[in-house]
Amino acid sequence: MFLDPDKLPKAPPAQILKEAAAGRLGVDHRFLRALMDRPKETMQAILDWRGQDHDADAVDLELEIVAIVRALHASEGIPAIIDAIQVAPDDIPDEVVEAIHSFGELAVEPLLRLYVGLDGKEPDREEVAFLLASLGVRDPRILGLLLERMEQDADHGSFLLGIYGDPAGRPELEKVMSSLSDEQSALRGEIERAIESFSEQPETSHADEPYDIYAEYPETADPPVELLSEQERLEMLDHPNPSVRAEVAGSFSTSELDPVSVKKLLQRAQSDSDIKVRVSAWTALTNETEQAEVLEAMLEGLRNPSTPPEERAGIIVGLALEADRNEVRKAMEDLYTQPETRARALEAMWRSLHPSFRDYFEQHLYDTDVEIRRSAIWGVGYFSVRSAVGRLRELFEDEELRPDALFAYALAIPADISRSRMKSLLARIENDAEALSEGEVELVKIALDERLAMIGKHPYFNAPD
Repeated sequence: MFLDPDKLPKAPPAQILKEAAAGRLGVDHRFLRALMDRPKETMQAILDWRGQDHDADAVDLELEIVAIVRALHASEGIPAIIDAIQVAPDDIPDEVVEAIHSFGELAVEPLLRLYVGLDGKEPDREEVAFLLASLGVRDPRILGLLLERMEQDADHGSFLLGIYGDPAGRPELEKVMSSLSDEQSALRGEIERAIESFSEQPETSHADEPYDIYAEYPETADPPVELLSEQERLEMLDHPNPSVRAEVAGSFSTSELDPVSVKKLLQRAQSDSDIKVRVSAWTALTNETEQAEVLEAMLEGLRNPSTPPEERAGIIVGLALEADRNEVRKAMEDLYTQPETRARALEAMWRSLHPSFRDYFEQHLYDTDVEIRRSAIWGVGYFSVRSAVGRLRELFEDEELRPDALFAYALAIPADISRSRMKSLLARIENDAEALSEGEVELVKIALDERLAMIGKHPYFNAPD
């Protein structure tokens, strides 16, 4: 049984956490509100959560748990924040630092216990010492710990004492400074800066800082279905929420479908009560039109005058590989004339690779509709519209469309296409894009392999063993 994200207040918090960790529920305002509105139940669920094994979870909820504990300001949840610190004490996420700081004095004892438990583990202890020094709380145990670190490492110790800001550390700092040689001027300066930062009153505790958990998450979010197995996604095609069914159906667009998946998607395409689900299902069947049952169903929907334009547009994407049929091309052209279905029509056109559509794309690279622009970008890429390559480079500056533009640019940039040229072409694209992230490098490699495949050559970057 799946949880409907619009009816989460009826579900136990423990089940909500379980479903989100399994990837069957998105983390959004609905998820948060269902937990935040029941603090006692939620905190009990979090405490129970700590004692369970989560290695097999599809989604790591560690930061979400930390955020909820912080937002509820539930001191009994501090151990959950300590758990998050222990995952990698030398690389603590900012969200975790801010969360533990928000508890002020209540966090002193748990952090001290953690520090003691990390005996002999540097730089892990160093980071926990920093958390204590920057907590905004004066405590003789914290001062004693920082003075010990001063003895071990005068440079870093003086830095931490400066952050801590307690004048009680002045005598030790002055003692160290008096023993420094002229060659240790940098350390002397560090100590002087620490002493200058001392104040009789500690800084305001971070516990006084407001925190709006809802500002950190979207109002609605679909489940991360890309993390689920094919069998799990098939089961989620029966989800009670249509937006989830549509998202799941769309996830099959990049999958090789087995007969069970084809049958299930075809059922959804023909009979689902929600038009967006039907559209996603038709689109997911794009590569299955060699199967007579699928092709006949698509053509029947296309020919039916009562089929809504939005659904007809989804069907035409599904029929993209059948563009040699006059009625299919005619439908693409008709849908292209309507602004509300133009993006889908252009998508069907570029997917078809039919030469009659080559001149449709470049004119829409400046369209005000972002989805029309996106389809135009892919069309420019797959049809290698050389005159539009410069515009693709301009779109590298568009954060939303940059991935699409990079892929299309790799397909369309004028070049001698051979396996021996792929590394140099990748370097050229990286230079034109003013550096690529790790993910962007992989995206461009996929596009270049696709370009090789389009001329009948084996892939270079992702070649089979």
